Amino acid sequence: MPTELGEVVVTGQYRPQSVKQSVYQVRVINRERIERQAGTKLQDILNSELNIRFSQDPATGGSDITMMGLKGQNVKILVDGMPMVGRQGTSNEININQIDVNSIERIEIVEGPMSVIYGADALAGVINIITKKSSAAKISVSARLHEETVGDEYGISNGKGIHNQSASFTYRKNAWELGAGFNHNYFGGWKDTLEGRELAWHKKDQRMAHAFVGYHNARFNVRYRLDGLDEIITNPGNFPVAPQPGELERYASDQEYLSQRLMHQLQSVYFVNNKLSFNAQAAYSDYSRQVYSTFLGMHSKERYINPNPASQTIVNFNGFTFRGTALYTVNKNLSFQPGVDINLESGDGERLQDGTNRVNDYAFFLTSEVKAGEKLSFRPGLRFVHNSVYNAPPAIPSLNAKWVLTKNLDFRASYARGFRAPSIRELYFNFFDANHQIIGNPDLKAETSNSFNASFSWNKATANKVVYSTVVGGFYNSVKNLIDYAVSANDPNIFELTNVSDSRTAGVNFTSVMKNRQWNVSLGGSYTGFYNEYSEADKDMAELQWSPELNANVGYSIEKLGLDFNLFYKFIGKRPRYIIVGNDYVPAKQESYQMSDLTVNKKLFRTLTINAGVRNLFDVDRILSRSKAMGIHGAGTQNIAYGRSYFAGLVFNWSKN
Repeated sequence: MPTELGEVVVTGQYRPQSVKQSVYQVRVINRERIERQAGTKLQDILNSELNIRFSQDPATGGSDITMMGLKGQNVKILVDGMPMVGRQGTSNEININQIDVNSIERIEIVEGPMSVIYGADALAGVINIITKKSSAAKISVSARLHEETVGDEYGISNGKGIHNQSASFTYRKNAWELGAGFNHNYFGGWKDTLEGRELAWHKKDQRMAHAFVGYHNARFNVRYRLDGLDEIITNPGNFPVAPQPGELERYASDQEYLSQRLMHQLQSVYFVNNKLSFNAQAAYSDYSRQVYSTFLGMHSKERYINPNPASQTIVNFNGFTFRGTALYTVNKNLSFQPGVDINLESGDGERLQDGTNRVNDYAFFLTSEVKAGEKLSFRPGLRFVHNSVYNAPPAIPSLNAKWVLTKNLDFRASYARGFRAPSIRELYFNFFDANHQIIGNPDLKAETSNSFNASFSWNKATANKVVYSTVVGGFYNSVKNLIDYAVSANDPNIFELTNVSDSRTAGVNFTSVMKNRQWNVSLGGSYTGFYNEYSEADKDMAELQWSPELNANVGYSIEKLGLDFNLFYKFIGKRPRYIIVGNDYVPAKQESYQMSDLTVNKKLFRTLTINAGVRNLFDVDRILSRSKAMGIHGAGTQNIAYGRSYFAGLVFNWSKN
C-alpha cells in the first residue's frame, strides 16, 4: 500500500526506484506502519492487507496464506530478495511466522506472476521481506518488550499468553557496517474449552537471531547475513481416565515439533561504469524438523521416550540459491538484464518416501526495458528452465508495460506464463499425526499458468503536503494441473496430493490512500472469483464463484504529544469452496468474518515508546463451512484466530552519530 510518491522499492527492479516509477504494481508496508501495528509475528502485519487471506493450523503452528485467490505454494517468500527454504505442514507453504518481525525494515508485495525473474512458486506474486540495515547513525541500539493475552488467557508464572523480548544493534564506520539481533517469542498456547492438559492451539517457543557485516564504496558493495531459528511446538496429551488393566500408573502421550534453520546470504554489486554493473546473490539454508514423542507419568512425573520408531522422525531440507545478473544500459531508452538463477533443494529423513530426494532447477533469463519516449515503457522477458525432474516449457515469456497517461495518472499492464515444478514435499513427503494423514505423490504433473494484470494508478501531492493515491485494477489467472488435495482411492481417511486439470481465479480491486502529517487513511476493496474442475459436476458451481473483501486503515497522530491512534480493519466475505463428504467433493460456503486491531503509541522522552491495544476486536476464532449435502446441521470449521486479545509493550530506540 503506497503512502508516499517517493517510496523506494527494489523487488524486481533494475535499480532502486520509486513506487511511481516502477513498471510493476508494488505495495509497500514500511517500518513506521509495522511499529504502529505492534505485531509479534508477520501474520499480524499482513492480516489487514487486501487480497491476502490466512487460515491456521493450530497443531503444526503453520499459517496458510492465499494471495490473489492462489494458495501459498504459489507465493514466493523472499528475504532480501532470496527465497526461504523449509516448507512445512499440510500445505507445503513457507511459515511466514518463522521470520523475526522486529528485524524487518519494510515489506514489498508485488501481485501477479514474477515467473521470469523469480521462477517457481511465484505464480501469485512475491512477498519480499527487506531486513534492517545500518542507518546513517554511527551506532544504533533498539530493544522491545511485549506482553499479550491469548484470548482471555494470560499469566507469567503459568506460561500463558504471549511474551516477546528482542534486542539489536548496528554499527557503521567509514565503508564498513555490522549488526546483530536476537528475538525470543513465546506463545503459551490456547486451551479454549478443552479439559486437562490438551491445548486447542499448541504452545510455541521461538528463538531467532541474526548478524550481518558489509562493506560499501562507490563501485563495490558486499554484504553477508546469517539468520538462525530454533522453534519448539509442544502438543501435550491428556492422561487416560483410568489405568489399563495391571497398570498402576497412567501416562500421557506428548509430542514436540522441533524446527531449526540456518540461512546464509552473500550479496554483492560491482559498478564497472555508468553503463554496466553486475549483481551476485547466493544463499544456503539448512532446515530440519523433528517430531519427538514421549510418555509422561501422571504420578511419578517421570518422562520416557516413546519406543515406537514411527513416533520419532526427523526430516532435513537443504537449499542453495545463486542469482547473478548483469545490467547494461545502452542509452536512456534501452537497457538489458541477462541473468542466471540456480535453485538446488534436497531432503532426507524417515518421512520422505525414498529416504533422500533432490530437485534442481537451472534457469537463464533475459529482460529488457524499452522506453518509447517519456510516457511509454515496456519490459519484455524470457526465462529458459531446466528442471531435474520435469520438462519445462521451451520458454517462459512475460511482458510488462507502463503508460504515463497524465502527470498524475499511470496505466500498467502485464502478461506472464508461469511454470512450477512440484516441490520435494509434494512429491515424496508423508505427513501423519493425530490431526493429519497426508501422503505425497511422485506422479504429480508440473503446474503451468497464464496470468494477466492491469491497473490504473492516480497519485497527487498537494502544496500543503497532502498525498493522495488511488489504484484500480484487475487480474485473471488460469492454472493447469494445479496441485491440491484429494481423498485417496485406497483409503478414505487419507488425503493425497493430486492435479486439478483446470483452475481459474479472477478479480477486481481498488485501494485509495490519503496522508498528511496527522492523518493516514486508506480504504480498499476487492471482488475475487474462484473456480476449479471439482465444480463441473455441479451446475450451480460451474463458473467463477465470487467473494468480496474490504479493508480500511486509519491512523491519527498528535505530534506535540508524541501520540498516535491506529485502527486496522478487514472484512472477508463468504467464499464458495468444496469440502469432502465421504469420497465426494461437495459445494459449501465458508462464512464471512471481520478482523480488526486497535493500537495506541505514545513516545516518552527521545528513546522510549509505549504501545497498547486490542487485537481481533471482533473476537473471531473459528468460522463455519456449510454444505447442503450434510443437511441443515452439517458444518465444518476453519481455524482463523484465538479470539480477542489485549497487549502492551515498550520499545527503546537510541542512536549516536
